Amino acid sequence: MNQHSSNTLRVTLRLEAQASGRVAASVVEFPDCRVELATREAAVASLHVVFAKVQAAFLEQLARSETISWDVPLPNENLNGSQRRTESPWIKYAGMFKDDPDFAEIAAAIRAEREVEDDTEVDPAVYLLEG
Repeated sequence: MNQHSSNTLRVTLRLEAQASGRVAASVVEFPDCRVELATREAAVASLHVVFAKVQAAFLEQLARSETISWDVPLPNENLNGSQRRTESPWIKYAGMFKDDPDFAEIAAAIRAEREVEDDTEVDPAVYLLEG
């Protein structure tokens, strides 16, 4: 479910065949917002009626419900007892080549290769593994 504009809410409408032969129309994001019709054809033929019924059920539910955010505190340990990481495991590598002249040369060569504007392509055989 996402917000479409400042005064609309985009939801997904699901039509589902029931064992009885009837068709249930519901809002996927709010499964309790549901109505039943005689057949799928009737539902499709009168989609505006289906939508109005589902919309009424949705608005009724929305009027008596509330959604709140809750920040759930996480334990300091994982399920296996190990200490929970609070930072990315890759952060220790950030900037490790900052003062490396060899890496700076390699990075410059890669940039130059990317900026070449020609129609040549690398022969795919270059990437094949021998052996």
